[in-house]
Amino acid sequence: MVENSDTPSVTHYFDQAVKALALCLYVLMILVVGLQILTRWVLGSVIGSNLPWTVNFSQMLLVYVTFIGAAVASGKREHVSLDLLVSRLSDSTIRVLIGFRTVLVFVFVVVLTAGAYPLYQQNRGSVIGALPTHPPFTQAWLYVPVIVGGVIIAVYSVRDLWAVVMSPETVLTDIKRGGDDEN
Repeated sequence: MVENSDTPSVTHYFDQAVKALALCLYVLMILVVGLQILTRWVLGSVIGSNLPWTVNFSQMLLVYVTFIGAAVASGKREHVSLDLLVSRLSDSTIRVLIGFRTVLVFVFVVVLTAGAYPLYQQNRGSVIGALPTHPPFTQAWLYVPVIVGGVIIAVYSVRDLWAVVMSPETVLTDIKRGGDDEN
């Protein structure tokens, strides 16, 4: 959504923080995988072994990147949707469908988050392969990005529902131009 003011809003800072978090996690994952490749294929014959924790840590980071990345996509309104029919529907129908889609996304992330929290509690003492046996390296921490990403997506869903109700013209403009942001 395009903002009318030149001063950055709270939502702008929130969006930037979520994007920065996703980028940091992605870069960290690339570094860990790079270290894994370096120690296994290049330095393996020199040092005699690879670093076994890199496999498990990169898998853990993949889970984090997936859910925080899904939150970034949701914030940019880039979730899976059928835009082919939008040009053929009336404005009121588009608003209703956007509102319905937003409510469905919200319900989905509430169920997802509500299901992830008990799993977090249940797996607090479980270890992940060669990683250390203390937080944040236990299996419970695999559910943290599900909860955090779900909460962020829920915030974006509330924002989108608010926009559908309070400024439907802006939402229609965004949908018809493809949802491109200048962010």
